[in-house]
Amino acid sequence: MSKRVIALAAAAAALAGPVAAPGATAAEAPARVDVTVGRAVANTVSPTAVGVNTPFWNGLLTRPDTPELIRKAGIRTLSFNAGGPSDLYHFEKGGWLSPDPHGPDNGSYEKLTPEFSFDRFARTAQAAHAGMLVHVNYGTGPTATKDAPSTPEHPKPGDPREAAAWVRYANRTHHYNVRDWVIGEETYFNGWHPMPPGMPLNPDAHTDKSPAAYARNSIAYAKAMKAVDPGIRIGIELGTYDPAKTDKPGPDRNAKLWNDAVLGTPGLAAAVDFADIHWYHAARTGGSDAAVLADTASVGPALRTLRKDLDRASGPRHRIAVVAGESNSAAVPATRQQDTAVGALYLLDDNLTLLENGASAVDWWALYNGPNSTADGGWGDLGLLSSGTCPGEKPGTTGRTKCEPPAGTPFAPYYTMQLLTTALKGGGSLLTTTATGDGTLSAHTVRRADGTLAVVLVNKDPKQARNVHLTVPRGYRATRTLSWRQGQAAPTARTGPAPTALAPYSAAVVLLTPAK
Repeated sequence: MSKRVIALAAAAAALAGPVAAPGATAAEAPARVDVTVGRAVANTVSPTAVGVNTPFWNGLLTRPDTPELIRKAGIRTLSFNAGGPSDLYHFEKGGWLSPDPHGPDNGSYEKLTPEFSFDRFARTAQAAHAGMLVHVNYGTGPTATKDAPSTPEHPKPGDPREAAAWVRYANRTHHYNVRDWVIGEETYFNGWHPMPPGMPLNPDAHTDKSPAAYARNSIAYAKAMKAVDPGIRIGIELGTYDPAKTDKPGPDRNAKLWNDAVLGTPGLAAAVDFADIHWYHAARTGGSDAAVLADTASVGPALRTLRKDLDRASGPRHRIAVVAGESNSAAVPATRQQDTAVGALYLLDDNLTLLENGASAVDWWALYNGPNSTADGGWGDLGLLSSGTCPGEKPGTTGRTKCEPPAGTPFAPYYTMQLLTTALKGGGSLLTTTATGDGTLSAHTVRRADGTLAVVLVNKDPKQARNVHLTVPRGYRATRTLSWRQGQAAPTARTGPAPTALAPYSAAVVLLTPAK
């Protein structure tokens, strides 16, 4: 099938600003990038493919304006996930935490008291018209209390019966219709292998903390939970790794060892429906803005390898899905990039790259998180929305770190989340898309269920605009563009032809409808 080049009008100057600064020479004019949309389908995703985590230790989920902020962002799934404390959490009596079997100073997990109940979470999801994903407690059982804590001599690990009771409570008693349930949370950090100094262990009171034990216990959990509701999907915690780096000790080898042992356990593949992975790979880059933004290139090798591992374990008749249940530009240490333009552009490029490479859904960390003072005086907030609080003073900062804006104020990544959900509205197919140049302009395309093409363009250069020459399959015309650039308080929309250029640190979603 032949293609035609979309005529790109000069009206796009509103998005990019001047193509070259006054007095600039021809050599300084922005380079042209050729973006070509193919017809091959890389992956197909549902309307609920984009979600966000809502840790129970941040009570701002209960603000009356939160459902509307979720709807405006276009977010379609809320994840009941608090990180490590999830494996201390018990849903009854409004929610409470067991003592941490690794002690109270283990990440201070046991001190992160639930600020809202599971019921309040579910009601917020319903008000926001969002689905739900829930992590059940694998680490500690309901008999592990302050008065009778779990000890190495008397371990009190997670109980499949409690998980089954949660499914019954949610779906049979209250009809919340929670489809996706994950067994544990980052269980591979429970201490089965040596951990980096200072990194907390994931709470786990099982005597046997090996990946094979996790797999065997997960089979029991899945059986108990599906006996209550056969229509649910069960997820397990797997890692991701670069296949070229497993020959040396480190996170890649550890992830491969964990995955191989879990997936190699008899009966595991038949018992589960998806793998929950957490993608914070950009934290390994050294932290420069350019390195963080370029790290989306690491997604393909890792997810293709995971896909092969899953298919080998499950066989041709049972395809285990992949859910990227957490992702952000980094988690530890906090960086200023997380709530600025760098984090915003990373969100857009990262989510689409994960989906293109086989993830069925991505849940961003987080809706509300809270600040973590950075060395340069930033907030280091992993949330899409401000928590309105003040980070502690960090050694080496010059002057006191400023407090965040009022609670509920969107950070920059909130706006590119709106671009992402616009592109993926209603679900659809991600098409192979190429962009020439040095990689600072990335491009993705969604053929939405309604037939609209949504071409997403991301300029990751902080200083240079990029001219864009867009080629799409014959029969489409550009009708509307939603764009955002660094410093804008919200995305802007305009009708008409596609943009000819993108400003530094900016992104756009070009909507093209089938010509009649």
